[in-house]
Amino acid sequence: MNIKEEIKDERLKIIRLDNFPKTNSFSEDVRIGLTSESKFLLPKYFYDLAGSELFEKICETEEYYPTRSEISILQNLSDTISHRNKDKNLIVELGSGSSFKTNHILQSFLKTRSRLNYIPIDVSDILIESSKNLIEKYDGLFITGIVSFYEEGIDYVVNVDKSPKLILFLGSSIGNFTEDEAIDFMKMLSNDVSIADRLLIGFDLVKDRNILTDAYNDKGGITAEFNLNILRRINTELGGNFDLEKFEHSAKFNEEKSRMEMHLISKEDQTVVIKNIEEKVFFKKGETIHTENSYKYTHDMINDLAEASNMEFSDIYTDVKGFFALCAFKLKK
Repeated sequence: MNIKEEIKDERLKIIRLDNFPKTNSFSEDVRIGLTSESKFLLPKYFYDLAGSELFEKICETEEYYPTRSEISILQNLSDTISHRNKDKNLIVELGSGSSFKTNHILQSFLKTRSRLNYIPIDVSDILIESSKNLIEKYDGLFITGIVSFYEEGIDYVVNVDKSPKLILFLGSSIGNFTEDEAIDFMKMLSNDVSIADRLLIGFDLVKDRNILTDAYNDKGGITAEFNLNILRRINTELGGNFDLEKFEHSAKFNEEKSRMEMHLISKEDQTVVIKNIEEKVFFKKGETIHTENSYKYTHDMINDLAEASNMEFSDIYTDVKGFFALCAFKLKK
């Protein structure tokens, strides 16, 4: 593994693992998605600068409950999580981003520990700035930030530190995985963790259909703008000529598959030219581009996921409305 240590001082290290697996580029994925029989775009491409800012606004809307629900769990139960993991002085976080929500857990752990090691793992350099801010905020915190994909980052951690650890995967990011992808993800983790480790993963739970659909169809139209922004990104970065006025946002709950689905619907027959990939894409009126799935879990579904990956429940924490769950898993003995 090729390891590059970029920042090093007494309490902060930033390590870049530059052996990332080969992945398609934005242009390649757009070509594949828009020339498929059922057109699609990958949701990871929502998050350019404009998309990230729009998502922050979505989290502040009245309708979008997941972020508020998860934060309420962390505000009310982080001390309990800390107590139930009192043997652990190491926290690892997958997809740490700004570490905003993680603050609650770090603060609780440091109430009863003079030193805490935190290893955020993210593909984005955003973890560098967030790590610097955390170091300034908490005297007893020591951070090794890893710029890497999840699997490479976890492999590195388990090889250099065998101490008991709490691994965080906050948000409802697991909901963006298909059933098979979620199982593969959990199997990857179960292969790397020890019997003393715990995983704490966020799950958005099945609830009233109206609450679900309202969360993805806010009255202010911010989610619609967020969805349409992926077409704007294609125009800007790939020389596309999408007319955003000729597409509309759609988000519906697929009860059979237990997931919210987001689409962009063509309002008319039209042809879009994307110069940089040398494609002309024809849309029929009513044809859709599938842009995102967000699976909503029942307790049985979470249990089945654990069973399929040789894991079992350790604890489960929910908000007062039962909208969201943080589930702790451990290896089966």
